[in-house]
Amino acid sequence: MLKGAIRNHYKLMSSPIIMRIRNGNVRLISYFLLFFWIINLNPASGDTSASPHSYELPSQPVYNITIEESWLTMKDGVNLAVTYIKPLALKKDEKFPVLFELLPYRKDDMFYNVDYQKGAYFAKCGYVYARVDVRGTGTSNGTVPVSEYSEVELSDAEEVIDQLSKVPWSNGNVGMFGKSWSAFNSLMLAARKPPALKAILVAHGSQDLYYNDVHFIDAVFHVDSYEPEIVTDNALPAPDKYLITPEYFAERFEQKPWIFEWKQNQTPNVPLWSRESIRYKPNLTVPVYLIGGLLDGYRDLIPWLLNSADAPVKADLGPWNHIWPNDKSLGPNYNWQEKAVKWWDYWLKGKDTGILDEPRYMLYVRDAVPPSTNLTTIPGEWRCGNWPVGGIDMNQYFPNEEHNLTTSVPDSKFNETLKYRAGSAIAIQDWWGELTGDMATDDSYSMYFDSAPLKDKMEIIGNPRITINVSADAPRYYWTVRLEDVWPDGKVSLISGTLINPSDQFENTTPKRLKPNIPMVLSTKIHYTTWTFRPGHRIRIAIGNSQFPMGWPTPYPGNTTLYLGNDTWVSLPVVEKNTLTDYCSLPVPGPVDNREGYADLPPIPHVYPIYYNNRTGEAVSSWGDDSRFRINSTIYRYFENNTWKVNDNDPAHAYYTAFRSDIVTMGKRVLNLTDVYFLSSDEKTFNLTLIRSLKENDTLIREKVWNNVIPREFQ
Repeated sequence: MLKGAIRNHYKLMSSPIIMRIRNGNVRLISYFLLFFWIINLNPASGDTSASPHSYELPSQPVYNITIEESWLTMKDGVNLAVTYIKPLALKKDEKFPVLFELLPYRKDDMFYNVDYQKGAYFAKCGYVYARVDVRGTGTSNGTVPVSEYSEVELSDAEEVIDQLSKVPWSNGNVGMFGKSWSAFNSLMLAARKPPALKAILVAHGSQDLYYNDVHFIDAVFHVDSYEPEIVTDNALPAPDKYLITPEYFAERFEQKPWIFEWKQNQTPNVPLWSRESIRYKPNLTVPVYLIGGLLDGYRDLIPWLLNSADAPVKADLGPWNHIWPNDKSLGPNYNWQEKAVKWWDYWLKGKDTGILDEPRYMLYVRDAVPPSTNLTTIPGEWRCGNWPVGGIDMNQYFPNEEHNLTTSVPDSKFNETLKYRAGSAIAIQDWWGELTGDMATDDSYSMYFDSAPLKDKMEIIGNPRITINVSADAPRYYWTVRLEDVWPDGKVSLISGTLINPSDQFENTTPKRLKPNIPMVLSTKIHYTTWTFRPGHRIRIAIGNSQFPMGWPTPYPGNTTLYLGNDTWVSLPVVEKNTLTDYCSLPVPGPVDNREGYADLPPIPHVYPIYYNNRTGEAVSSWGDDSRFRINSTIYRYFENNTWKVNDNDPAHAYYTAFRSDIVTMGKRVLNLTDVYFLSSDEKTFNLTLIRSLKENDTLIREKVWNNVIPREFQ
């Protein structure tokens, strides 16, 4: 009877009646609920067992847990290091499903605490969390793979899944999950369909390694601070004793850094990008739970996979950047692990928790957010319902010669020329996400078009579309398009945007060179977004020819031209009727445990300048990190500084320098691994140099230099 009441309570809270009144009269809701509970708990009201379905309660965090370090031996004899966080059995011969995560992020030092915070909750709920270092990284044996998501990495993962399904304490069912890297390889393993892999959960993943990752953004050459970080970390000796041996030098220190492979493959139609991107695989048949962030660069995976998968897909798209939903640095937040347990219970334990009867899509609709880089909470509201989202109309707007944005096609064609200032658009930084400041200064170096002040509130949900008719006086340019909100006081908030490389308009085909001074119609999607325009605000489209440092500057000074008329417009996904009206389940984030022996140490502050001088044409953007923590008596410090430079007067010669240092202090022994990166360009080439050094107690042990001159292709 109680189960039936709980089930009916859930259905009630999801009903349109409650959805209409739940933000209104609290007393009315209370009376309604009281009446409901009385009739459902009173035997005279009928037999609740006649209800069509009863759900099982999800697993609760009732297990004591233990940590075990072990090895998994691959067919070629290489041992991969695995950390198990295990529940202690409550009954004899109890078996558990396995949640597997594969990363090169060094489980025994850098991710020592992060992994525990993820895995401990699941272990308390009756799952074994198996965290494995990619071969040649962290504690695992072998040689660093030739690149990320290599065949050896993914083949190892298939072997690991098979082995984990057959150990004595396993029930034979394996789930794979993770954020970013381990989201990517979870999707790739799902495409391979190993028999024991029953479901996956991915946060901030991508379907396409070229168009939607950090090495090229929207087909434009990009240098990301992540690249020196992962390359340097992979060259660090194995944790525990950090032994400096001939094998270490051969398998890690001397291996060619991945950044050279990334930067010499500048087009999408090469195996490095297309071989494992799930976009080019058959539709997924393994169930997927997706988590994404509206301020994260990978959010377009969610609509793509909801549309394409041949298996159940559940998706939560929130207001975060590249974090888990319970990370309180940016909210509102919820306990994603509690929801994940309902998912894993269904697929790995065979418990009908009702997860598939819950709303398929949970979305955060942002309110108008003032430009700021210091917010901790994004205003807006959660909405839940089915996919695809209904009640949305694509409303088309046309720029005109008065710099207005209207629903009417301009009567006569008009064109506007924009001088190329390579470093002028500097406010966004890394990618189409994160918190950004006022875009008004960047817009002053772009062509922008504003709607009239809105009379009514207007919401958008989805991918806006942009079509522009443009030409340029040189064979290499890219365009940037930003969708923005202009506040009544003149401040400008970024909503979303896209880059357009005209040489790559037909994705996964051979790129073509831009023909100077010949008009070309370019069309693409703006990255997925939500927003609420308030009355009195204006819709803005800003169109430019630089987005520094997100896009590497194109080499030729000159001008681009925008032609107005039928072929230049933006289409916005406007919510005409809200169809996401189901109740959203949002477990409150709980306390997060730290692993024994771990402690954060105060970071060391630095100043990282970002500026554009419109008089001299000089632009500088920098970013860095200086973090420290302690595991037992060992102290770790990771210091990174990245700087991008360009001058409007000589855009061909742009520069990127990075310094990454991993310092491990073990009593009187100090190990310091440092990589220094230099990337520069001219009209025809990129020149990439990396200098690696290893010091022990300030004594240089070894140094190695790599240098490549890389032809510039369509960038």
